[in-house]
Amino acid sequence: MLGRSRFYASLLEFLVTCASQGRTPKELEIAAEVFGRGSEFDPSQDSMVRVYAHNLRQKLQQFYAEAGSAETQHLSIPKGEYRLMLVAAEERNEAPVRRGFWQDEPRTLKLAAATAVILGLGIAAGMALQGRLDARSSSPSVYEQIAESRVWRPLLDDNLPILIVVGDYYIFGELDTYGNVDRLVREFSINSSKDLDDLMMYQPELAARYMDLDLTYLPRSAAFALRDVLRVLYTSDKPVRAISMSELNVADFKTSHIVYVGYISALDKLLEFVFASSELAVGDTFDELVEKSTGTVYASGAGLPNGSNYLDYGLFSTFPGPAGNQFLIVAGTRDAGLMQTAQALSEPIHLRVAEDAVAAKGLNAGGGVEILFEVRGYDRTNLDAMIVHTSALDYRAIWGGELLLAN
Repeated sequence: MLGRSRFYASLLEFLVTCASQGRTPKELEIAAEVFGRGSEFDPSQDSMVRVYAHNLRQKLQQFYAEAGSAETQHLSIPKGEYRLMLVAAEERNEAPVRRGFWQDEPRTLKLAAATAVILGLGIAAGMALQGRLDARSSSPSVYEQIAESRVWRPLLDDNLPILIVVGDYYIFGELDTYGNVDRLVREFSINSSKDLDDLMMYQPELAARYMDLDLTYLPRSAAFALRDVLRVLYTSDKPVRAISMSELNVADFKTSHIVYVGYISALDKLLEFVFASSELAVGDTFDELVEKSTGTVYASGAGLPNGSNYLDYGLFSTFPGPAGNQFLIVAGTRDAGLMQTAQALSEPIHLRVAEDAVAAKGLNAGGGVEILFEVRGYDRTNLDAMIVHTSALDYRAIWGGELLLAN
């Protein structure tokens, strides 16, 4: 009932110890003793302890509702507390948790938390709600099978938390002669307020032209792609946290599995590492990728005024991180490419095609691999796709060291 993560057993054992000593532990103490977190742990920013405690409470309720239904005494964790109690079965006031995808409260709460990030950045609530409705009509076993694939297993079979990074864009205002915002500007070299400040410091005359509006935005396809990714990640009980690229700290590169969802042009801090060992390079614009060995140009037609039928490109990349963690990149040049890449990793038939393409080239996915999809798009919708590029990635070229594989 406790699942694959060793943290639930460790948390339960720690709470038993504290209860036997007649004390209730603090959140910081649990973070240190159970999860090995140091002084850097900030409970106001990291909900790991609360998430695990909530899930453990649900797991205990589930156990006594099923396999432990004949027990006369139950272990219970009161809501809002980190105190373990042993109570008579009839004294429990909480209703038992029922099995069922829609009634799975931990999954629903985690999905709500992740979609709240998207809503806060400007994605419409209807898109996030549609993801939950679609999930209800799908069989959970399908995503559990996908979670066991070589693509997803490195992220789900250990105790490292998962950090989803959604590619957002920083935009600032351009002023007219009267000091009013005349239009919004997106510049690829300016990705934060700090970048804009640095630009004005070196070119002071621009201070009268540009204004920091503290605005970012996301492509709408990020909501659909994130929905597909979450369906797989939530087959596990691991904590999943979602942030925007503008919030990503380089220190996160070593403390979590990193899952990126967004446009190639929004990779920002990850761009150098994604293409460090790649046989692809960004072309004259982020709508173009160039195959280095052949010079073949893969150019998205999504933004061209030549009708609704066009080609777009999606990039899937996965490689080990610098601290035993894993990076998984779900990206696209435009909407159709991004949505197709997420779909290819979350549906059995598409995932099987991708795995076969890797196997056909004799590549070791554990050492890093990339796949480029050519996507047929129509009116911002991905219709069909084919794989046009597959290659291995070299850990040394990405991080500058040797990959140490566990026996």
